Amino acid sequence: MKKYTNATKFYLHLMKIGGLHLVLILFILNVGYASTCIAQNILDYEINTETKNQQLKDLLLDLEKTYDIQFTYSIQKVDVNQVVSISKQNKTIKDLLNEILLPLDISYLVFNNRNIVLSRKRNKFRRKSGIILTGSVYNEEAEPVQFANVVLARSNGSSPFLKGAVTDELGKFEMVQIEPGSYNLSVTYIGYKSIDTTLNIEKSTNLGAFIMMDDLNTLDGVSISARRKLIRQEIDRLVVNVENSMLANRGNVLEVLASTPGVSVRNDEINMIGKSAVGIMIDDKLIDLTQDELANYLRSISSDDVMSIEVISNPSSKFEAQGNSGLINIVLKKARKNSWNASIRAGYRKRTNDTNNLGANFSYNKNKLSIASSLFIVDGKYYQEQDDYAYFPDALWYTSSPLLSDFRRMNARLDLSYQLTDRWSIGGQYMRNSTDYLITDNPYTPVYDYETNEIKRYLFSSFSQMNWKPRFNSVNLNSSITMDSSRRKVHFNLDYFKYQNEDIRQYRGESVISNPSSEQYYAGYNANLQDVENVSGAVDFDHPLDWASLEYGMKITSSTSENDISLFNSGLVDEDVNEMPLADNDFSYTENVQAAYLSLSKPFSSKLNAQVGLRIEATQTKSYSENLNLDESNDYIKGFPTLYLNYTHSDKLMFGLNYGRRISRPGFGQLNPNVFFINPFQTIVGNAFLQPSFTDNFELVTTYENLTSKFYYSDEQNIFSQVPLPNSANNVITFLFENYVNTKRFGISEFFVFDHYSWWSSSNSFDLNYSVSSFNLPTEHEDLRGYSSSFSTSNDFSILGVEGLSANISFWYAFKGLNYIFNTGRASNMSGSIQYLMLDKKLKISLAFNDVFKDSAERLEATVNEVFQTARYYYDARSIGLNISYSFGNRNISAKKHQTGNAEERSRTGN
Repeated sequence: MKKYTNATKFYLHLMKIGGLHLVLILFILNVGYASTCIAQNILDYEINTETKNQQLKDLLLDLEKTYDIQFTYSIQKVDVNQVVSISKQNKTIKDLLNEILLPLDISYLVFNNRNIVLSRKRNKFRRKSGIILTGSVYNEEAEPVQFANVVLARSNGSSPFLKGAVTDELGKFEMVQIEPGSYNLSVTYIGYKSIDTTLNIEKSTNLGAFIMMDDLNTLDGVSISARRKLIRQEIDRLVVNVENSMLANRGNVLEVLASTPGVSVRNDEINMIGKSAVGIMIDDKLIDLTQDELANYLRSISSDDVMSIEVISNPSSKFEAQGNSGLINIVLKKARKNSWNASIRAGYRKRTNDTNNLGANFSYNKNKLSIASSLFIVDGKYYQEQDDYAYFPDALWYTSSPLLSDFRRMNARLDLSYQLTDRWSIGGQYMRNSTDYLITDNPYTPVYDYETNEIKRYLFSSFSQMNWKPRFNSVNLNSSITMDSSRRKVHFNLDYFKYQNEDIRQYRGESVISNPSSEQYYAGYNANLQDVENVSGAVDFDHPLDWASLEYGMKITSSTSENDISLFNSGLVDEDVNEMPLADNDFSYTENVQAAYLSLSKPFSSKLNAQVGLRIEATQTKSYSENLNLDESNDYIKGFPTLYLNYTHSDKLMFGLNYGRRISRPGFGQLNPNVFFINPFQTIVGNAFLQPSFTDNFELVTTYENLTSKFYYSDEQNIFSQVPLPNSANNVITFLFENYVNTKRFGISEFFVFDHYSWWSSSNSFDLNYSVSSFNLPTEHEDLRGYSSSFSTSNDFSILGVEGLSANISFWYAFKGLNYIFNTGRASNMSGSIQYLMLDKKLKISLAFNDVFKDSAERLEATVNEVFQTARYYYDARSIGLNISYSFGNRNISAKKHQTGNAEERSRTGN
């Protein structure tokens, strides 16, 4: 049905010198200005300020000037003449706003990561008679504490209980019809130390914010501590907090994605549930790989390095247009200021074979210098089961081709950032990734007679081996500049990388026919030496206006890939093959892309926000092979509009309507037209004539408290993929990349988080979609219509009675369904982990298990060229693993991770 091979790699190319000069000139013209870049969420930006008895309006003005924020409010509704005070300490903008605004009963909303709208919070339960007490409850991280009990009693003891309230989702409470007098107030919540205070009440009063401290010894020794929410639903994305969850123990990033709500990872294929191809980003920069290449790359990154996963189903025009379904952004850990930290870790996993890993991280951030570095090494073996059935008219061809991979991976990264002035920061990154694979594959193909069910012939491999040695080096330079006092900013990225790979496969076997008895031999050799270079430059502008927020920018990239190919295929011959005279082929590919985008965001009120955007991408490609007499060029310009409307009805209820158009470009390896032989009857062939595919995505999203409902429609045009094309005349199956399908998909997805207990958090998802597909194949194929459905649940537990001990149990199930031309079989996966924290949480020990019932195999069936085919692929998912990590240093650190500008292109090599 579908063949995976490390011979299909992506290639990258060298930028035209004129485009590079343009980016360099823009950089030089602007280096006179300076500033830091607020690349992260504005609420998470760290500040250091203090004030005493300052009017709120003056404080807001100071914040606008200093930290690039724009506050909007009505003086009739918001009293900005109130006096506030702030203690001096490192805190985030979110901490500061919660500290000064929430006690004043002022709520706020953030638009476009810069504009903050203030409004007076209305409480529908407020009564006009009697004294009213209000207040709010937060934890040490300035997060609202929901469902905390607030109890008021007479201080003279005449009444043990007089009034009570429970905090809402914002941590707020209110008690009405209070008589003047002296009272005792108590605030309690499981996992926190209780707060007790005495009040003398004469008039309606806002008691301000109560800060609850963690208590690890509540409930008679039961160890329970407050936890940050695992899942956070934002307007345009679902954010999964990996850093403070059991997901950090999964081992590598690919396994974290397998447990991420809304994401499906089956046999190394990553998809957004209910949709097609998805783009993967690391720190907001796209990497573009085939599924098997992407899986290998993500395995080289430790799960312990991940802070969060963001599932973005319909990205804005600022993002790369690549990725038909949307984007998944992997956010790496960042450090805190004025400190350093380090960690070391080791792991062991038992699957069919053993795998070991070692890793280390070091971060430093003090004064103007920030450093972040990591090293991750994996050494092990990997087993894969592959079973293919082809029901030709004359016989059933069954191929069993299990493979064993002996591999070693190394990923190293060094990030540097320096604040030259108050207005100018510069930085750089060096990354190296290398992998050594030795893969043995011994396929066996019996051919069954339909009438007798006997084996009429068989093919077996006496030797089959692949060596793959990719080497990758990347350098990035970046800069962020504030251009003037109006908070206009410009960000630059210049990137260069070089990728080299030696990819060799050899095979040898025999073909035996029973009646009449005969024996033939076959042998083959494929080698591809790749040399890839890429240069890219990007410039992005943040341009706030009085009435809206404007973002625009451009990116120029150019890549060159040269491939020296050697091959030999004997076919079926009567004598054993002793010599293999190699034929030399060549293939080169160049690609140049120029992109420009504009995005405009405007809040029409505190409830309604709109954003429109347009991204234009011009692409020029050239595929060339002298041996194959190939000279194919493409030159096209495409536009990618986006539109968002968001309406916040209340703190609990939100609505969103959005549209976006996306593109998926063929990978460099998919375009390589040279033939790769599996055996004399199975070949893999690229297609130099592949065209990009496009998708229009529409979504209607409703969020009510912890429930998010999404209705979606997608129109996918010219989708390309690997298709098995059997030939009944000679029993040959060619796995060819083709633009072969158009699909319309209608669906609904539900996502619910249950976190009402401090000891249990559960995230649950369900998706149901209906698709209609039409095909463009060499032989006519009828349209296919059908459903696909799946659900998943992930549950984190604090284990009662043992301090520092927690567990996770997760399960997903995929029903039988339809995916383009393939009918997919049911599958499921039960996984979990147990974690123990020691030595003030510095030492972490975890035991993880996956696919307990070995039920996650991919099962496919399709009829192509009037030949029915089925397949089963299992990627050795069942495992048990032990991981140990130790952290030390000053825990207040957080160095910056730089976002490179050519991650999309360089990753198409497999890195």
